Amino acid sequence: MALPNLTVLFICAFVALGALIFGMDGGYFSGVLAMDNFARTFGSLQPSGEYEISSTRQSFMTSFPYVGQFLAAIFGGFIGNLTGRRWGLFLMCIACVMGVLMQIFAKNVALLVAGRFFNYCAIGFATVFVPMYQTETAPPAFRGVMITMYQFNVVVGSFLISIVDNFTAKIHGSASWKIPVGVLLCLPVLILPGLSVIPESPRWLVKKGKIENAKRALLVLHRGEESFDVDSEIKLLMHSVHHQEELKLAGGTYLDCFRGTNLRRTAIACLIQVWQQFTGVSFIFNYGTVFFTRVGVRQPFTITIITNLVNVLGTVISFFVVDRIGRRPLLLVGSVIMFIGHVSVGTCGVISDHHSANHSAQIGVVVFTLIYVLGFASTWGPLGWVITSEISNNMVREKTQGLGSATNILFSWVVTFSLPYLLNDDKAGLGAKVGFIYAGLTLCGLVYVWFYVPETRGIALEDLDAIFEQKVPTRKFNSYQLQAALGRAGTLDDAEIKTEEVPAGAQTHTWELKSEVMHIHGKKG
Repeated sequence: MALPNLTVLFICAFVALGALIFGMDGGYFSGVLAMDNFARTFGSLQPSGEYEISSTRQSFMTSFPYVGQFLAAIFGGFIGNLTGRRWGLFLMCIACVMGVLMQIFAKNVALLVAGRFFNYCAIGFATVFVPMYQTETAPPAFRGVMITMYQFNVVVGSFLISIVDNFTAKIHGSASWKIPVGVLLCLPVLILPGLSVIPESPRWLVKKGKIENAKRALLVLHRGEESFDVDSEIKLLMHSVHHQEELKLAGGTYLDCFRGTNLRRTAIACLIQVWQQFTGVSFIFNYGTVFFTRVGVRQPFTITIITNLVNVLGTVISFFVVDRIGRRPLLLVGSVIMFIGHVSVGTCGVISDHHSANHSAQIGVVVFTLIYVLGFASTWGPLGWVITSEISNNMVREKTQGLGSATNILFSWVVTFSLPYLLNDDKAGLGAKVGFIYAGLTLCGLVYVWFYVPETRGIALEDLDAIFEQKVPTRKFNSYQLQAALGRAGTLDDAEIKTEEVPAGAQTHTWELKSEVMHIHGKKG
């Protein structure tokens, strides 16, 4: 596999910094909830003489901000279609700054939650625009790796902020929780200057009829590639746009996401996000520190750091396998690993109930939680976003990506809202036994992948359009990849004409592709 030029890799890596906002904004609160001064400021005095935040207030503080994330994901589709991807990234940074400042000056729950609302708006914009930009600029052979970089930065952000939480938890006073919040300001400071330098998505520019701007963007992305033919690439993008216009999808409304073959694509994009959340990831990373404290684990802040470190390592593993092994096999294997982790955590919870303060059971909870995290981070974590980004039709990509992100947010809210009621002693009091619930949901996710999620590894976005139009069965996508390329050209004769329009290095590949398809048709005949 030949390496693409460093320019496109650097640009995709820079845009992926937006995912740090997701990781740090979403990760710091798990530790903050367990800090004494935070409980004194936003909790209430209990008869025991300690300050505590009730399950109801915890649920409100953690779940309401998802409204902001949901709205940003939904309206992100409109913004991305109207103004482009770079302006969406700009709004992400502005929302982050506003949210951080409101939280730092908060002295009551209302202002704190309002600040978290804006921070989660920033997360919502990140979930839409970062993977969308990467999908539309990265070469097909490296698209999975580039989008995986998004998830990598999410988990790196969570890891870094958990270290900050660990050190500031020892501080007496409001600085213990205000410092982790303030650290979030470094991200927009890093990102905003670069947005004026990186090019806009060439696919979006072509869709808007800005052909010369699209050429300039492509030349920046492919700087240094002697064999790159910008005119051929523009023709290919224009062909894709015109083909979608012929299918009456040029308007790109939300209703178009549910028409024709797009209905299947939208269902895949959204349901993969549902099952990703139902594996219990929000349980671990929104309530991890509180969970470890409740089940009696020693040094919960240190265990949270270890959990985030395993999360980072698992995502690094996904870099090396996502474009080699493929999407479906990784999702299936990951489901099995997570199922084992959850069942084992639940079993440790049962043992702990029968043998109070059982140290071995507490160690088991930690170990099997780490096994779950490794399984999630190396498979479902990045691949949920890879599938959603790749599966979308080009003409409604912003809206499909927005719907997928909104679905992720909605069901993350469901998990986050319900967790305190399931976990805490003043409600259901399940403790570690909550693992049984997520084990069952993870098993359902495995069944969904087997029957409905296709393999998209290495398939050009334009070829995916042709494959879906042919209504290819889920488990036969790879075998139809060759025919899709011809379907995009129209006929075998058209394919011969196309070879004259591409660079010399690409002509050979196209002729070999045509010959292989002719061989396949010959066998059938």
